[in-house]
Amino acid sequence: MRGRRIIAHVLGVIVLTACAGRPPSPTVLPSPSTTTTLLPTVTATLGGEAVTPTSLPATQPPTNEIADAETYTSRNAPLARRNDEPQATLRVDAAESGFSLETGVYRLSFNRESQSGAVMLVRPDNSTTGLALRPLGAEINLLPYVQHLSGDASEGQDRIGVTFTGSAPWADFTFRLWAYPYNPGLIHYRLELTPWGDLPSVAVHPEWTFVDPATGDEAPAGYMGYADKAAFTSPAFYGYVEKMDSTLLHWVDVTQLNPFIEATGYAPPATPVRQGRSFGHNVNSSDLRRLPPGQMWTVYDSYLYIAPGAPEDEPAMFLRYLQEVSDVYDLIGHPAAPLPDWQALARNTLTDLNDPDTWVLLNGKRYWRAYVADTRLSAEAITQLDVGLGAARYAARYGPSDLTQSILDDVLAALPDFYNPAYGLVQNSGPLAISGDQTRGDTWYEVGHALKLAELGLLGYDGAAALARDSQAAWMDFAHVVNYAFPQFYTFNTWKGAGQEPDAGGGYALYMLRLSELGCGDPCVQEAESAVRAFPGHGFAFAYETHMTAMAALAAAELANLTGDDAWLNYAYGPVANLVRLSWIYEVDYGLAARAHTFFGLGPTQRASAITPKEQYEAWVYLNEFLRRAHGRIDPGVEKLVAEFLRHTLVTLADSFPPRLPEGVATMHPAAYETVATNRLDLYIPLEDMRAGQSGWGSIGQQVYGPGWPRPSRRWLTRP
Repeated sequence: MRGRRIIAHVLGVIVLTACAGRPPSPTVLPSPSTTTTLLPTVTATLGGEAVTPTSLPATQPPTNEIADAETYTSRNAPLARRNDEPQATLRVDAAESGFSLETGVYRLSFNRESQSGAVMLVRPDNSTTGLALRPLGAEINLLPYVQHLSGDASEGQDRIGVTFTGSAPWADFTFRLWAYPYNPGLIHYRLELTPWGDLPSVAVHPEWTFVDPATGDEAPAGYMGYADKAAFTSPAFYGYVEKMDSTLLHWVDVTQLNPFIEATGYAPPATPVRQGRSFGHNVNSSDLRRLPPGQMWTVYDSYLYIAPGAPEDEPAMFLRYLQEVSDVYDLIGHPAAPLPDWQALARNTLTDLNDPDTWVLLNGKRYWRAYVADTRLSAEAITQLDVGLGAARYAARYGPSDLTQSILDDVLAALPDFYNPAYGLVQNSGPLAISGDQTRGDTWYEVGHALKLAELGLLGYDGAAALARDSQAAWMDFAHVVNYAFPQFYTFNTWKGAGQEPDAGGGYALYMLRLSELGCGDPCVQEAESAVRAFPGHGFAFAYETHMTAMAALAAAELANLTGDDAWLNYAYGPVANLVRLSWIYEVDYGLAARAHTFFGLGPTQRASAITPKEQYEAWVYLNEFLRRAHGRIDPGVEKLVAEFLRHTLVTLADSFPPRLPEGVATMHPAAYETVATNRLDLYIPLEDMRAGQSGWGSIGQQVYGPGWPRPSRRWLTRP
């Protein structure tokens, strides 16, 4: 078995087609701490059928604030109103010397005539700690150079705001700030620069600092992080500020910064940054000096979302995070690319899976390789199951064919060669006659094998069903020994291991639910319940391997259906929040990736620096089914984020196929493994790693273990 890679894991061929079932719609779960008047969620297309919650009032059409109107759309205000009545007021001094803006319990103020006039202050009433905003930081702060200040507080508007304009010794600038009357605590700000002179030799620092409001001096805040920024993924962090008794979400709209990134070579993976008691953009003086003079550049485009009080528990924390991200999501730029023809892409991949560079002949049987042109004379169960289940799903969706049957015949003949009777389960390395016993496992691999065997069984393949049943006793023993807290690496038979994979409990729960349909019944349902009850306590560290995280959300929804108790749906908010945090919710529109898509791409792990289609397509499979079951029964903001993930996945993952990419994006020569030295860029076998604009794609290789045509059969997905 290949060692755990640092950057990403498995990928796949993906035909992402779906239909949207319409389950019953009980009442929506409420916010833990806000009054919510619901506006429509963004309509999401699932396989051609639109899913939009009904009985909600209409809202304004999308507007655009990004330069390329044919590519991106955004909105002027969030779709969901968090209050019935507006909670924002703006007062601008007649002499344009300052302003005061109240949004909920928070006040933003600026007065250039005051002793500390170079600071914009944000704080709750009577708080001993506030936030000071100084664009570009204290050393090069632009606020002392403000020349004009104007406000827009027209009654009935969806947002109110102020605009500063001025001229520093080296650049003209415009700073805009908005608040949203029906979404108190949400602040949007943007800095535009037109450089024309030499930047002073001073340091540029993050724009926000915790301060004592009385003196303006830096002050302790008691910040406790819930979700730190993960490299390359959602450009945000989230936590609780003890001294302000408020949660704080900070989000950067990286899509808006693409021209700035292209012009300067600025690297956005680490933005926003937290440095001691300061946070914000990590722009430096070198970035600003690279800006061509005489043009206007957007340097900041960000959101601060502050809300009073600490969440009462972990589910409330997850729900508040998801609601706030949902509100911000409506305001950021979204690519508007059309959906690809995934059935045609699937046919191309089915054909290319017969290329000799994708398989190896061992003991007279065909086994699919892990990577295109992999030179190892062995195979892995993960590849056989992904290829086989993908072909089975395709056949169930579009009808059997000679091509799918040929693949299935070879996969079904190969699968028993990975079952190890000494362990009572399917090991990854094989076939056993060549590899021998695999002494150590990685939980997500082996539980994934068991689940896929059960899913093949429910699609009518009896040999796979038998292997799934044969693995049941070992997996139950494993779960009981570790009390559903699955380790990362473990020793077979003893189940002793190290590390944690909390979301592997989601894969186990779903495997048990599939076994319940294969004849196990209530004992397996009870196992699934025990595994789901073990989800809490990990916060935003719940995700280990993100397709397992998506399985966890679905397992909770299936238990809600089976038991009739919607309280199980509360267990889904944590997995969904973890997936949102680890998604690339921005478009990389610079460098090599300028003509490819990355929006809502999913990282495979907490520390990955790439989008990996294996994890993303499987997350699509299970979140698609989650949405069918949970539609109308969960918070609409959460539902919208899931629907948006599903829609944009269909666009982003199409660009994992090398023939679709512009020349130069994908490398011909991967370098991660010595046994994988060549990519075949003519094959519709996806690249394992999709990256940001400064790096070539496919440096790990093209995965054969990851072909998932995720339109599973209704036979096991539409249980009443």
